[in-house]
Amino acid sequence: MGRVFEVPFEVHFSHSDSTGLAFHPYFFGWAVDTEEAFFRRVLHEPVFGPGVTDGLFTPMAGAKAEFAAPVRPGDRLVFRLWIERLGRTSIRFAFELTKEGRPLVWIAETLVFCRPRGDGSFEPVAIPERFRPLLAPYVRDPGTPELKFRS
Repeated sequence: MGRVFEVPFEVHFSHSDSTGLAFHPYFFGWAVDTEEAFFRRVLHEPVFGPGVTDGLFTPMAGAKAEFAAPVRPGDRLVFRLWIERLGRTSIRFAFELTKEGRPLVWIAETLVFCRPRGDGSFEPVAIPERFRPLLAPYVRDPGTPELKFRS
């Protein structure tokens, strides 16, 4: 596996539902928070969001998650991120949420680099060349399998 970017965090009571477990939509929000930290620290972008960098947008083209164990308020976790695929216009990120080294949740999501068109749609564009050498160390090694999901 290539390099893995890690962000530690703690689950709060406000993240839980009536069962006392972390509510599943928060996992996608935490993944986006981890991406933002990755873009800030690795790509040296102060803010990475709609139209901020070179007028580019990075809408999500798809996302999938699998939950292996419950997550509860008070849990101290680590969100791990690496790149499964670095395409010409898109990145497929892989995330693994761990507690004390044990995987609890896996997420895969694909972002597409785009520019807005006048009609409100988006046109895919090449990932800026200056980003490629910064992203390359985080791309999984060819022998490392991509995340597999049961559902």
